[in-house]
Amino acid sequence: MNKRKIFLTVAVASTVLLAACGKQSKSSQDKKSASFGLNTEVASMDTLKAQDPNSFDVQAAVFSGLYRMNSKDEVVDDIAKGMPKLSNGNKTYTINLRHNAKWSNGKSVTADDFVYAWQRGANPKTKSNYAFIIQTILKNGTQIATGKMSPSKLGVKALGKYKLQATLQKPTPYFKSLLTFNPYFPQNKAFVEKVGSQYATSPSKMIYNGPFKVSSYSLGANTLSLTKNTKYRGPVKAKLDKLNFQVVKSSTTGLNQYQANKLDMTFLTNNLVKNNKNRAGFKTIPNSMITYLQFNMRQKAKLPFQNKSLRQAIANSINTKQLASKILQDGSSPLTGYIPPKFVKNSATGKDFRQEGGKLYVADKAKASSQWKQAQKQLGQKSLTLQLLIDDEDWQKSTGEFLQSELEKSLPGLKVSIRVLPQQQELGLVAQGKYQMVLAQWGPDFQDPTTYLANYTNTPGRAAGYDNPKYDQLINAANGKDVNNPAKRFADFHAAEKLIVKDQQVMVPLNQQVYSILQHPKLAGVTHHMVGAPFTYATAYWK
Repeated sequence: MNKRKIFLTVAVASTVLLAACGKQSKSSQDKKSASFGLNTEVASMDTLKAQDPNSFDVQAAVFSGLYRMNSKDEVVDDIAKGMPKLSNGNKTYTINLRHNAKWSNGKSVTADDFVYAWQRGANPKTKSNYAFIIQTILKNGTQIATGKMSPSKLGVKALGKYKLQATLQKPTPYFKSLLTFNPYFPQNKAFVEKVGSQYATSPSKMIYNGPFKVSSYSLGANTLSLTKNTKYRGPVKAKLDKLNFQVVKSSTTGLNQYQANKLDMTFLTNNLVKNNKNRAGFKTIPNSMITYLQFNMRQKAKLPFQNKSLRQAIANSINTKQLASKILQDGSSPLTGYIPPKFVKNSATGKDFRQEGGKLYVADKAKASSQWKQAQKQLGQKSLTLQLLIDDEDWQKSTGEFLQSELEKSLPGLKVSIRVLPQQQELGLVAQGKYQMVLAQWGPDFQDPTTYLANYTNTPGRAAGYDNPKYDQLINAANGKDVNNPAKRFADFHAAEKLIVKDQQVMVPLNQQVYSILQHPKLAGVTHHMVGAPFTYATAYWK
């Protein structure tokens, strides 16, 4: 995910909850609501336009898809009635829908709503940040992406009011988990086309089919509220009447607000983790969100990152252990590859992907100096100024300043300027390729190495702009000729990861994140997921 920020990375700033601790209590009249914190604004409520975890999390409370992830990260029914029936060599999925699913205007949720949403998502004119996750999966999606075919030809159709059929380009082992993810949620054609470009910009311009609906929201706002959707009929049993969200970019501010009973959970960063780890309600939650340094590799950008020696010099200058232990101090760990530990296992061997792949990246400052001298000679420049793009969260600022210091200290003649923007603006520039280096995040959209590695394929919409036929061949083989052979498939993935991390160093892995939070001891039901939207708020309740 540019989920999670690409992103993500989507991907990818993390949504976190804000909590009370210690002596904090909840009055009886307040037990019908809960207040949560978001560390960045909700960038979009359109399920086809969002690319950040905050948006995914809030959307998941007001929209329902065919399937959802339960508390064990298992795919279970939502609007679908039973698991898909596979045919055509595992390329065709036939899915029955519940008859009682409703939109908030009382209209039924039908198969046509999924057909419309997926076609709209695949249409290049929609400018969906997640178009690729539909275009590269469903039949004819690639031709639609390049404008060679109409979106109406996408491999999805209604076989009746409550029966949907999807035809894929090729067998896709993770397609069921994709169906739990926001870009595959339905949209009501009549409503979306009625409000046009204003869709999802305010409560009156939205329609919902999930357990909650939006009562207050505007683009860029610091607050957002949801109320229970009385038209909802489905498996999620909402126990609260209202969910409140507050954007809190400073961990210290969040801590003060939860201590003042204004928030029910809070995220902690840097020394706040160490100072509060013994307090009631403290939790450290592992996740699959990673942070990495992304170079703009687009040829037309005319940036120096086509020079391998420069990339190597930068990569070898960063002490990721010090970043985790001295700067972030939040329990996160150094990342030695693009795929984080404990995310996915190789079904052929039973081993964790990261364990099999080994340590592909460990900085070596001794090498950095000689590589920098070589880069200077090859570029014909003794001095160089590069810009690092970050968003305005506390931890991004401290990480950006650390990278600036490390690079300027290790590589004499290199100057790094930092540009700080609100996340929505930052992601927009990255998507347009208007950046040099970016502190990127990515969270997985489905449980498969492809969700990370596809970011570096040479396909439309990939912000990194990397173009390597050998890399593309490996990813295509893993999801093509080797798709039904787990051993060969994971060998392809390992070779592809090694190419971008160790051999070419077109990105620099920094750390695997954790959520460090303080949560009111009596607040329960908020679940965390390793894939897709990071948190489920709709099931929250007071014990």
